[in-house]
Amino acid sequence: MKKKFMIMIMVMSLIGSYVSAHDEGHGPKLSDTGKYGGLVSSVVLKSEAAKGAGATLVYKAELVRSSDGLARIYFYDSTMKPLDLKGFDVKAVASLGAKVKGKWKDVAFNLELKDGKFTGKIPTPEAKPFDIDVTLKKDGKELLSAFDNLD
Repeated sequence: MKKKFMIMIMVMSLIGSYVSAHDEGHGPKLSDTGKYGGLVSSVVLKSEAAKGAGATLVYKAELVRSSDGLARIYFYDSTMKPLDLKGFDVKAVASLGAKVKGKWKDVAFNLELKDGKFTGKIPTPEAKPFDIDVTLKKDGKELLSAFDNLD
């Protein structure tokens, strides 16, 4: 009985750590809703990404995906007012990451600034759920936004 109880405790602790392993992504947790029906995530300095929820919020980003695999990413200030994208590089790099056969696999894809948003074609994920991390530059500073547990 004692052995079964110990095994149950170990299993429950592993499940708990798995469920919260990537909780809150790379930046403060947000409760905003997207203006275009997408997912809203924090934008932080890439150098602060390891701080997780403790990273300083720089902007907010909204990821909108269409059925043909097109991604559109809109950027907002902290009050969800659309940003003027002056100073942003016209190209950004995104990475689709998923666990495939027990190993993490990343596939990079490009985004371009066009009509006030970044757009690009999302590669077909090999597994679900998957994450999309977006890295871009504004005035020479590297920024990161992470959209996790997508399907």
